[in-house]
Amino acid sequence: MDEPFLLILSGPPGSGKTTVGRIVASGSGLSACIHSDWFWTSIVSGGVPPWEAIADGQNRVMIRSAVATAARMADGGYSTVLEGNLGPWHFDIVRSELATCPVPTSYIVLRPDIDTCLTRAVRRRAEGLEHRDALTDEGPIRHLWSEFADLGPYERNVLDSTALDPVETADHVRQRMSDGRCPLLLSRPDLPPGEGRGPRLPQRRRPG
Repeated sequence: MDEPFLLILSGPPGSGKTTVGRIVASGSGLSACIHSDWFWTSIVSGGVPPWEAIADGQNRVMIRSAVATAARMADGGYSTVLEGNLGPWHFDIVRSELATCPVPTSYIVLRPDIDTCLTRAVRRRAEGLEHRDALTDEGPIRHLWSEFADLGPYERNVLDSTALDPVETADHVRQRMSDGRCPLLLSRPDLPPGEGRGPRLPQRRRPG
């Protein structure tokens, strides 16, 4: 991949986005991997767990910030991977932020089965500093996995990585990008904001 690209690599917690994203980015001479989770960790006060219903406004601000950053990096000549829990229900934000970005954009969702996600999510805390804030609670992980369980027309962008290790997964991702099988079509109106999600977890009282 000699020409700059922008890859939005999505999927539920434990799907391997962080590890695979860095491997994919490392295949280019000038590249970056942006971890969208960082934008949530930058909130000093007033943050809401992102899987709760009242977090929607917060989440959209964080997603917009992450996509805007990725767009500027790609526009500056960096092959850029943006990894995070970004579904088609966020595509109104994506289209807005990428409207003037000339770099080809792909959208791929890593979706191993739920048992694999749970196993990886619990294990990853010990795998390095990049996972130190990773979600490991089973309830939210199951909920977030369910949001990606049926993506309608974007099922073609899903990669089942249950039986693949990170290097094999990255190879499949690169091949799909090279073949043009997973483009992000910015011109088509897919899901309006807020639609297409599974049911959210019951709202929990925030500590005072």
